[in-house]
Amino acid sequence: MGDATTLRGWRPSLFGVYTALVIVALLLPLAYLLPLSLNPDGAPRIPLEPTLAWYEAVLSNGDLIAALVQSAKLGALTSITATPLAFLAAMGTRNVARRSAVIGVLLLPVFMPGTSVGLGLAVYFRLFEVELSIWTMLVAHVLWAFPFAYIIVLTSIASFDTHLKEAAYDLGASEVRAFIDVELPHIQPGLLGAAIFSFTLSFNEFSRTTLVRSATDTLPTYVWGRVQNLGLDPTIYAVSALTIILSAALLAVVGILMSHTD
Repeated sequence: MGDATTLRGWRPSLFGVYTALVIVALLLPLAYLLPLSLNPDGAPRIPLEPTLAWYEAVLSNGDLIAALVQSAKLGALTSITATPLAFLAAMGTRNVARRSAVIGVLLLPVFMPGTSVGLGLAVYFRLFEVELSIWTMLVAHVLWAFPFAYIIVLTSIASFDTHLKEAAYDLGASEVRAFIDVELPHIQPGLLGAAIFSFTLSFNEFSRTTLVRSATDTLPTYVWGRVQNLGLDPTIYAVSALTIILSAALLAVVGILMSHTD
């Protein structure tokens, strides 16, 4: 009996160690870019005398800044488009018949290869003679971000206690007023989390973008093109490090916001 209890006690510890090792294995290659971006000679090794020269080079690169602005603009457009659509879909599917099947259909873009989606959109745009622009990229990015935003918003709505809304009705509130005063404050962190996560997905998206992009690069397509033409460059390490830091910060904010919906 004592041995069985000891074994059960070890299981959470072993699972924790395994989880920690998986996280380290996933993040170690990303973390390695940070010291590389501080190496004065650009060599792929840990710097002895760190420098910010490559970050200064990033700021003085006009093409890179243009790509960064394009990605930020596209991310903002994706965020303000995907989040309301996700909210409407989540509200609409809250009590719909065959709910599991409907949710499965809405989540399909998650399981489709990005290249296939981008190629399909490219053929569609060519068929209808739609000129490639930031708007064609927006369609691809919204299709990619929408399912994730939908799940975040749906989770927030599912955690809401509907008895609170019924109490508001009993006190004479209309359906609109009950939603604004009672339900919206509860799901607002989820809406903000969905918006931030949509921005992050758009900002880092490559496979779909490259097939429907306009003449102006996004940051991922710029980095890919530079690596293909010039090989690994120290400024690429700096850009990648900045992107990792930004994405990690935004995802941390999403995690904090989602914790407030529990």
